[in-house]
Amino acid sequence: MEKISKLISKKVISLEEAKEVGYVLNVILDENVKVYKGLIIVDEESENSFVLPRENIYSVGEDTIVIENSAKLQFNISDNTNNPIGKLVYDSHGNSLGRVVDVELQGKTVKKIITNLCEFPQRYLRKSGDNFIIFGSKKRKKNVDEFPSGAVQTFSSLPKVVIAGPETGDINFIRPEAPVRLYASTNMLLGKIVTNDIIGFNNEIIARKNDVINQKIINKAKAHNKFNLLSYYSK
Repeated sequence: MEKISKLISKKVISLEEAKEVGYVLNVILDENVKVYKGLIIVDEESENSFVLPRENIYSVGEDTIVIENSAKLQFNISDNTNNPIGKLVYDSHGNSLGRVVDVELQGKTVKKIITNLCEFPQRYLRKSGDNFIIFGSKKRKKNVDEFPSGAVQTFSSLPKVVIAGPETGDINFIRPEAPVRLYASTNMLLGKIVTNDIIGFNNEIIARKNDVINQKIINKAKAHNKFNLLSYYSK
């Protein structure tokens, strides 16, 4: 998988001409933010911008993107790239899920949207507008009464959403009806205030009400499998 942030600003070089033809200014996605279509390339000398279709990319290296020749570039006539980075994400009831900081690609497919607060699969991107993204399934979901053991319900408009700490690994959907897991960033908890006493194994105190969350508290919560609870009881 590849992230948009790793593509932007990379130099683009031509194999046949043995020269640099520009650098990546932006990534082009389709209007539904599902398909990675290509790149916007800028020639530093002329300041002209070009479209490099994804299928015309020869290879992507650590430092550069390689094309066969400059004829693979098409003159750019549109400013609309549908890149969601910088957009705010809300659910249908107006609850904020943060601001988009990156997008994860797999081949030509957008796999994951990453905000400063969480990340979620592309299929839960309901609508991408000029300034905002709406999160949630387009189909009406039935309410569920029970959550998996240890899950913490959050975001009142999304009864099937749970927050899970990053230590649980990659997002994995075993069943279609399984809750969407939004992975909380540990950095977003630093400096927040604990709103309730949190007790670990053998009644060990992890954090007390009104404690300021630091890395030591976060590490202790993870060790006691109470990171979800710490995320819930913080403000």
